[in-house]
Amino acid sequence: MLESKRIYLRPFEEKDAQQLLKWGINPRYHKMAGFEEYHNLTEAVNGVKQYMARPESYVICLRQNNEVIGLVELYERGLDEKSGLLKTKEVGFLLDQAFEGHGYMTEALKLILNYAFNEKGQLEIWAGTFSDNEKSRKLLKTLGFQYVYTVDYTQVSALFFI
Repeated sequence: MLESKRIYLRPFEEKDAQQLLKWGINPRYHKMAGFEEYHNLTEAVNGVKQYMARPESYVICLRQNNEVIGLVELYERGLDEKSGLLKTKEVGFLLDQAFEGHGYMTEALKLILNYAFNEKGQLEIWAGTFSDNEKSRKLLKTLGFQYVYTVDYTQVSALFFI
């Protein structure tokens, strides 16, 4: 378990479906983080199972009461050994809006980045945000991330996403 003074990261459990549903029905999380839409508990349970199947996906919990306040995950950028992407990951994250502005996501990202570099031997960690998500952009800059490029999704073929 990854932990700091105020939070800890743990793997997803089926009981987290209710929290995913809460985020999944809120358009704010779709717009700001590209979070999956969930319309009912069955969809959220399926979503939790997908997170559970990914080895580096975690919920962020408060140490004081074990409340789930967000999620953070490392995921593959590519699996081709020749490309060099096996030693790079991308980080994704979401924080419940009720807990914004208290430094929890800074703590969570520091935990996962330390783990990625020091325990998993990663050489690079990438992150992406939507251009209008100023809070995430500021947070990533504070953590030392550097702007590299912008993707224009209007130019990406719909076939790519099928």
